[in-house]
Amino acid sequence: MEASYYWLISITSEAVSVGLIKRGTPNSLVALGPETEWLPDNPDSFLHSVDISLSAAAEKVALEPEQEPEVSAFILPPKWIGNDGKIFPEFLKLLENLCRSLKLKPLGFISNDEAFIEALGKDDSFPPSFILVYLGLKEFSLSLVYLGEVKKRFHQVLSDDFTPQDLENALVTVRLDSALPPRILIFGHLGLSIVDDLKNYSWIGKKNVETFLHLPDVESYQPEELFNLYCKTVSSQIENNSEVVIPPSAFPEAKETIIEEKVEEPIEERVQDLTEGVEENIVDEVKSEDLGFSEIIESDSIVLSPPTPEPSSIPPASPKLNLSFPKISFPKLHLPHFSFNPWLLIPFALSPLLILLPYFLIKAEVTINFNPIEINKDFNVTLDSTTSSVTADNIPVIKKSLDLKFSESLPTTGEKETGDKAKGEITIFNKDDKIQNVPKGTILSDTSGKKYELLTSVQIPASAYNLATGTITMGQSKANAIASDIGPEFDLKKDALLSFKDSSSLLAKVNDSLSGGSRRQIRVVSQEDKNNLNKSVTDSLDSRISEKINAESSLNGLMPGTKFIDKKQLDFNREIGEEADTLQVNADLIISVFQLDPQQKDSILKTLFANDQAFLLSIASPSDFTFSFVPTKNSSEKSVGKLTVTGKTLPKIDVDDLRQRLTGQDFTTALKIIDSQSRVYNREIKIIPNMFSFLKRLPPSKDKITIIEKF
Repeated sequence: MEASYYWLISITSEAVSVGLIKRGTPNSLVALGPETEWLPDNPDSFLHSVDISLSAAAEKVALEPEQEPEVSAFILPPKWIGNDGKIFPEFLKLLENLCRSLKLKPLGFISNDEAFIEALGKDDSFPPSFILVYLGLKEFSLSLVYLGEVKKRFHQVLSDDFTPQDLENALVTVRLDSALPPRILIFGHLGLSIVDDLKNYSWIGKKNVETFLHLPDVESYQPEELFNLYCKTVSSQIENNSEVVIPPSAFPEAKETIIEEKVEEPIEERVQDLTEGVEENIVDEVKSEDLGFSEIIESDSIVLSPPTPEPSSIPPASPKLNLSFPKISFPKLHLPHFSFNPWLLIPFALSPLLILLPYFLIKAEVTINFNPIEINKDFNVTLDSTTSSVTADNIPVIKKSLDLKFSESLPTTGEKETGDKAKGEITIFNKDDKIQNVPKGTILSDTSGKKYELLTSVQIPASAYNLATGTITMGQSKANAIASDIGPEFDLKKDALLSFKDSSSLLAKVNDSLSGGSRRQIRVVSQEDKNNLNKSVTDSLDSRISEKINAESSLNGLMPGTKFIDKKQLDFNREIGEEADTLQVNADLIISVFQLDPQQKDSILKTLFANDQAFLLSIASPSDFTFSFVPTKNSSEKSVGKLTVTGKTLPKIDVDDLRQRLTGQDFTTALKIIDSQSRVYNREIKIIPNMFSFLKRLPPSKDKITIIEKF
């Protein structure tokens, strides 16, 4: 190959990927190896993963081992690089071992967020502002960039799948006084829907949560897009350092030659020795203090040797000569006499100390950001309103009684046929010669078999015989009758005849008519209607109780799951079978709910975590913890179940000892001391007043050093 090539190695805390880059205008990605996971606690896995990705990239373009480039550039996670621009020792050791094992000459390194800043800054006429999110398998990190400068960084280990809520919580933590830039750039392990979830998330309009002024743009970077962006940054860095000459790849036709010249360090990158301990014939041509991104120049063998100094001769010692001169006497001069005050010398003697005076006047604020310790633990306990003592399995609570009154209604679904019975006056005739008493309810029938009954009891006189005329006069009495069922079919016209079922000597005739029979369908209350309304009342209790709790500002710390109904009175406005279009219930309840006493929250935490060393060795604030309770058995006075405690604690540090250790230290040493503390992910030293920041050293007294701890 005629053109020069180099490896571009992108590293995250979980995986590495290697690309083969062709030197040109601009640089271009030739082949990209797969992203390969490595174990942070296993240095060998790091080397193995780089080798796998590098070999795969080489195979894509059929490179033989002897043709592979010997130079490489590194893209690193921001947390690998300290504020002084140097790689932390534990990560530097990994890179040294990599260069030594794979025989690579490092061009330089840059953090991934700084690479984004430089690449995007070349596309825009204005320094870029954005939020860069790296999403790993078990973690995510973000960099908050304003006007081309990283303002804050955040890193968090994930206990579950990443969600937009995780990002929102992180942004609330790192945001500055000004509005967040409405541009989110995301790369890494992107799930099928994570980009859409971020785009569709309700970023604005939330109460007490302010992030963006308007919906942000969300841009995702796939591996090839990411490496093309990195290529642009590395290409720019190489062009800015054109004095260093590094040969093309060690292909068969090329000779291995490197010219050493002094290189000005780029502003954006820090240079550090990654080649310590590598074989002499590999790295003796690149100085560790000159490791910036360096230009690759196509050239044949060029060797610059330091000029050989010409041998110098030492002149022979000259003989000693004894010379004597005649004594010459000068006339004595009489000078005027001046009186001298030695106190005048004090200001001149003290003037050097004035230079050191600011050092004794300054103060320092040291802000340390800790990754909090996540707490999520379950306890089997009894919430007891009859005790005030906290034990590991018995938590005192306050019993609160809530009066809850409300009404609910449902449309009825029952149906019923109803109507009126035909009725009217009839005359009953008695053919017997004796009086007959007919009781109320006696059944009569018409000629078609429809039945009627007497509404009152009646006495019918006996029949009278007139032998002279040969006639019989039947006894008769009037009475009222009613149809046995509803419906117009029971209506009878005048003079219609009726017969008695149990007596042939009696008969009846309709006087005017039997009328008024009718039939219709109506809606009535059914048993199912009553059951459904009862269930609706029960199902709405939780939401109604929550609304009641939210309306009572004094009920902070309430455990909704512990509700117990002391009184439940439901009054329905209609009975089953009663005609109605709507069934309504009026509920009158007294509900008891348990409340944790906020004054005992600290005591509860200390008791529950009495045997948890990680908790005891951390700083816990009760306000950072929430309790939730799922009962298995409730009563009016006690509730048995599972109490879940969630929250965050800070690693406990000896602030006084740390202040003492930082006293008088320069910034580099001070940052190393701070980084030795547990779970530190970011730190900042501020000199007060700011005009003396150039001293780059902390005050000589620990009383002038303030430690600020933050999550």
